[in-house]
Amino acid sequence: MGFDQLTGQEAVKARLKDITSAPSACSLLFSGPEGIGKHLYARETAKAVLCMDRKPEGACGKCASCKYIEAGTHPDLVEVEPTEGRKNIRIADLREVVRDAQVKPQISAKKVIIVNADKTMSDCQNLMLKSLEEPDEHLVYILLCSDTSKLLRTILSRVTELNFREYNDEQMRSILKQNGASDLDEDKISFLITFSSGIPGKALSLINDPDFMEERDYIFDMMMRMPRMGYTDILYDEFSYFDKNRDKMDELLLLMVWTLGDMAAAIATPDPAGIKNADKKTQIKRFVSDNPAVTLINISNAEKAITDYIDGSRVNTSFETACCNMLLRIHKELCYEKDR
Repeated sequence: MGFDQLTGQEAVKARLKDITSAPSACSLLFSGPEGIGKHLYARETAKAVLCMDRKPEGACGKCASCKYIEAGTHPDLVEVEPTEGRKNIRIADLREVVRDAQVKPQISAKKVIIVNADKTMSDCQNLMLKSLEEPDEHLVYILLCSDTSKLLRTILSRVTELNFREYNDEQMRSILKQNGASDLDEDKISFLITFSSGIPGKALSLINDPDFMEERDYIFDMMMRMPRMGYTDILYDEFSYFDKNRDKMDELLLLMVWTLGDMAAAIATPDPAGIKNADKKTQIKRFVSDNPAVTLINISNAEKAITDYIDGSRVNTSFETACCNMLLRIHKELCYEKDR
């Protein structure tokens, strides 16, 4: 495959080409948000390190070593994750990996150990540190981490860190279409790209989540229906929906903020551009037309209700009280004409 076949991360790819072509081993740390593609790059790096016919752009993709990696059977590549049912990697499991790493490679010139460092506690990190301090010539560590502040400073001082940045819209569109989004219309792809903030893993998980688009449609329709709702609708039906989806509140709140932002854009200009819910522009414009008394001030106040809920959720506040208060405040602003 080679690094050039991977989308984006040009600075990372350039450094990896140099690093993997060097004869000496080097311990690496791939840092960046969860879902940014660190694992994909780690496997491609391992493939380049272990390749029997390495090219300037990386692994050849044709030798026995490359094919073993693609099949998941390469004896000199170990990927360390928590065992099933566990949140973090057990020190006993990592100790066995480290002990086995001292044995010479079986078919390649080196061994590669990929570790999900986000799932390591201090005992596992101290165990890795001993191996990183006195690395064997044949051993290459690749640590994957989304929050490097949780790693020991001594580990950070012994690895070469490569930071992965968010992808731009064009790169995201290319990645999504390569991974099953080709059947979606462009407006929905644009929505997923914006919602995912340049993180492919998040967008791909949403594509494969049958509930997400239903949740998005529910929140959008709820906001559109606000002017016609009564207090019973809000305090019973709408609260019940949020109560059942407490674990997804961050997503639901963001969807609400985006819908309010689209309303504001439609109030400000007759033909808004760059709205988040691009596939629902007609409904947004109709809302503004049907509710002429709703102003940008009302929208701002409704958004403030959401930020106040978020701030309140950080303290010991009843979920029911905070959520109902937020919904009632939004309702008040979007029912401006009726209430006044």
